[in-house]
Amino acid sequence: MSALSRLLSSSLCFSLLLACGPVPEDTAAAMESQTASMEGDDSHSQGTQLHGTLVEATRFADAAVMYDGNRRAAKLLLHRGTLEADMTLQVMGTTPSLVACLQPTSGPDRACGFTVAGQGVCTPGAQVNLSSGTCSGTTGSCSGKPILRVCADEKPCEHQGPGYLGHGVPTPGSPLECTILCPKVTFTCPASGIYTVLDAPMASTQNNWSAPVRTLVAPYFPAKAKRLRGAQLIGARMGARRQSELYFNTTLEIVDARNADTVTIPESPGIWDDSGETYLYRVKVRPPPTTGAPSVDLCTTGVDPNVGWGWAAPLSGTFSSAGNRTETTEHFTFACDPGVLAKCYRWGYKPWLDGLVSGSVTMAHWACTRMARADYCGNGTSFTQDGTKIRPWDSMNPSIIPAPQSPPPADMTFEAGWRPEGPACLSHWRWQHLEAPCVQLNEPKYDQNGHITNDCRLYPTMPRCSQICDSAQEAKQHYQSIVFNESKSNQLPQP
Repeated sequence: MSALSRLLSSSLCFSLLLACGPVPEDTAAAMESQTASMEGDDSHSQGTQLHGTLVEATRFADAAVMYDGNRRAAKLLLHRGTLEADMTLQVMGTTPSLVACLQPTSGPDRACGFTVAGQGVCTPGAQVNLSSGTCSGTTGSCSGKPILRVCADEKPCEHQGPGYLGHGVPTPGSPLECTILCPKVTFTCPASGIYTVLDAPMASTQNNWSAPVRTLVAPYFPAKAKRLRGAQLIGARMGARRQSELYFNTTLEIVDARNADTVTIPESPGIWDDSGETYLYRVKVRPPPTTGAPSVDLCTTGVDPNVGWGWAAPLSGTFSSAGNRTETTEHFTFACDPGVLAKCYRWGYKPWLDGLVSGSVTMAHWACTRMARADYCGNGTSFTQDGTKIRPWDSMNPSIIPAPQSPPPADMTFEAGWRPEGPACLSHWRWQHLEAPCVQLNEPKYDQNGHITNDCRLYPTMPRCSQICDSAQEAKQHYQSIVFNESKSNQLPQP
């Protein structure tokens, strides 16, 4: 197929009735027939939506989680493909042991004269070793004769009472080492993964004492926050901003959470993401309390059209309606199916594979979103139809989607090479009636014999040469493309 027939000008749209317009409803059956006929090959079903929702960005800060029946302040963060929350620890309630002693008394079992030394976090069921140093009075160790008491959760406790986990007292040392050994406590981490430490002098009348409590291995004591993840985030609320809004006036709430390796989908390979590192969330949009309106799903459709809602995957950075990505530590994106932000993630372009700094995978994911939507103009406008099949791959080393080793499915040919800003070069339109007059690529020019006279492959230094490519090799060599695709040059049936 010649470049002339592939890249028709926008004035030569497929028909005057359908010229560069939306697909009429009566063509849906024809498109479904095309999709069904291509099942079983290694192509992918792309779409027209970017976010899959009108919410464009969500805040990490000023979130609130539900914990032990109470709504608590928290800050959100992303760890790989999982949303997490750092919930600030706080002492919940009081107990008689925190009251000053009215009479001189001593011993670890007394019910007065203690203070809160701090709180820690641990792995439920694991053994925790707390220490206040070695020899009393030496650098970095306790002084005087302190005692320690450890309580489960965020609540102070009484000796041998509810929540009591253990205590430590100073012990006589070896004459060759020191006179007094500082107290230590060994206990089993409670189910909550939180513990509270109380300290006091052995005798309530003692003034000069200290107990610098610490753990020798991570997680270290004291801790300021408890990290929640997975189903622990059910009930969490956060601020979000809709497209075209300036402020984060929308409230989202997580109502369910699943590891993506347990979520089945009708598309190949049948699992949303089998890495085990991705959590998916069912998110509701909460209306202002004064309206009395019910909450609605953030993702109104999913991979499976038979389900009335969809999962959302958290992504680093934000994307504008024009498809431009912004790197930010303040906001993140909820990507809903069937939006291409989620599709490209599911195809393997997981930005967190880059590590702490965004790199080649993040750029490939961004380029994939342009490719999946046929965003020829690089401005967020889609020139395709939902469900259209493409066969994508990339030039990464190692590749995430390897180059196809088999011939393309019937009527598929190389379409384009893509970069984060849009197409780097083009071979044909994905849909002939959806040509892109706004495309930033230069149009080919022809001589009287129909030969292209401004082909960048032949004349790379020519001003306004035409970025044409007929293979991934050309797209990479001449235009530095990072993802590629094959597709049919689809056309609607004649009315």
